[in-house]
Amino acid sequence: MIADTPPFKVRPQQTYVPCRQWNWQPSRPFVVELVEGGRVKVWEPFGGPSGLGCHRWVALASLHESGTTRTGKERQTGWRLHAGPPSQGQELCGSCMTWVDRDQLAVSAWGYGHSTCAPCKTKIDQVVGI
Repeated sequence: MIADTPPFKVRPQQTYVPCRQWNWQPSRPFVVELVEGGRVKVWEPFGGPSGLGCHRWVALASLHESGTTRTGKERQTGWRLHAGPPSQGQELCGSCMTWVDRDQLAVSAWGYGHSTCAPCKTKIDQVVGI
């Protein structure tokens, strides 16, 4: 007998990333702000005309617990749970979309989603050659 697992639940401040990244159709990660019926209000840190974030609505059915189906196949559409919600005092790294403790931030910016954690900063420095 398989043990019962609690049903997957979408909650505010969870972060989601695309199940599959298409080169011809950019899909950005986002943070859940509000769950209302069959839709979810999300915040994209890098969306909007100025690139400083925007809000939009996503169908609740498009959000998944994992990037694979029950049969083990890779999902072709939708978004998968990445992280969250955060623990007390954590901030969102805009590079990896993971909630981290404030002392783990290499760059702290105003507003969540615009800071950078130490591991991401190290990777950025390696790519840039610093």
